[in-house]
Amino acid sequence: MFKTIPFQYDEELKREIDLRGYSYTTFKNYRSMLRRISDYAGKDIADVTPDEAKRFLHYMHAGLKLCPQAINVCRAAFCFFYRCVMERDLPPYALPRKKVVQKLPDILPPGRILAVFAVLPLKHRAILSLCYGSGLRISEALSVRVSDIDSENMKVFVRDGKGGAQRYSILSAYSLYTLREYFRECRPQGGFLFPKRDDPGRHLSPQFVQNRFSAAYKELFPADKDKRITIHTLRHCFATHLLDSGVDLRTIQVLLGHRSIASTCVYTQLTERHFSQLVSPLDRNGE
Repeated sequence: MFKTIPFQYDEELKREIDLRGYSYTTFKNYRSMLRRISDYAGKDIADVTPDEAKRFLHYMHAGLKLCPQAINVCRAAFCFFYRCVMERDLPPYALPRKKVVQKLPDILPPGRILAVFAVLPLKHRAILSLCYGSGLRISEALSVRVSDIDSENMKVFVRDGKGGAQRYSILSAYSLYTLREYFRECRPQGGFLFPKRDDPGRHLSPQFVQNRFSAAYKELFPADKDKRITIHTLRHCFATHLLDSGVDLRTIQVLLGHRSIASTCVYTQLTERHFSQLVSPLDRNGE
């Protein structure tokens, strides 16, 4: 893929992304989507019309069966490029935004998570322990530096959160032990705790870690083949298991880095403790 039509607007796109304070991840995602649109249309992205972009969005839905979130990222990429880089007018109704239906995530019991960790290589176990033990996104875990680990106060500094936001989260004793073991054995070079072997100035690819995690889980629990278990599932488990243990929603919101408490409230649908303490008005016996 991306061999037919060269993408010649890296500098312009990066400049507009930087001026608005968006993250480098946003730049990479937008560039990737723009290249896909360009290849589909068979022409330079600057020559692609909104109608051609709309046809590609429909192809993502009907042909590739991609999720609404991916389609909306592609739409946002084209709108941003068309308006901000090419400085052209684009009516808001030209490219419709696909409705996103929020589905409740699958939650794993702690025993299953630890069982998967036990069969993974040390490096992957160290990374994933941050995702579950601290509630980090995979991109956040891979961006961690040695100086971000505060073993004295048992917290980890998240320097590259969603939208460039920074925060602190808790550090588990399991993670600290695993990270120390990993550091002694691997002696990572460069600024990142988990650098690429051939380029210490960059961290590992999230997809590389995701593939190992998914393969290990499917091998251990083949009956769950229809469930969508990803590394992000560990973040959902972190929040739900904290809620099960009695931690309040506001604290969980801060640890996860959610801007709105509404994003955190979804975990009240998943916790066993929350529902077990509720009493239906039908069962109050006329109180």
